[in-house]
Amino acid sequence: MLAFLDEILANFMVEILPKLFRLTVLAIVILSKHCKHISLSYKYRSIINKKTSNFAISNHPNYWKECSVCLSEFEPGDEAMELVDCGHVFHRSCLEKWLRWHRATCPLCRGVVVPDVVVREYHRARMDRESDGIQKELAIILFNVLHGGNCRHGFF
Repeated sequence: MLAFLDEILANFMVEILPKLFRLTVLAIVILSKHCKHISLSYKYRSIINKKTSNFAISNHPNYWKECSVCLSEFEPGDEAMELVDCGHVFHRSCLEKWLRWHRATCPLCRGVVVPDVVVREYHRARMDRESDGIQKELAIILFNVLHGGNCRHGFF
């Protein structure tokens, strides 16, 4: 009976423990990158929220005729977003896309909305996340571990 337990322990130490260690390390790396991305996204979004105000376009005449991003006229009930520093107004969805994917400046006057340092960090993290293959490696390893190391699906 003792020999059987020694064999199970040896098998665990040689085969299972290294796989568990590798999985744990990969999971920690993925979680830390994910947390960093969430933190940078939150920081970026909170700066945008502080520098803008949201409102609905009303029926009364105003000096905002069209959105300078999509070049469509404002209609009553449209969701709009105003940049606090310069006062320029755009469709909310247009300005959000502009600030997240194009530039972190006002589309009209190029006034800074989000500081360049934060923009670079945000875009670098977004590019890392899009091009990072470690999630794929973890999925392949998990798949291999679940199949007892005998994966016959072309991964190994």
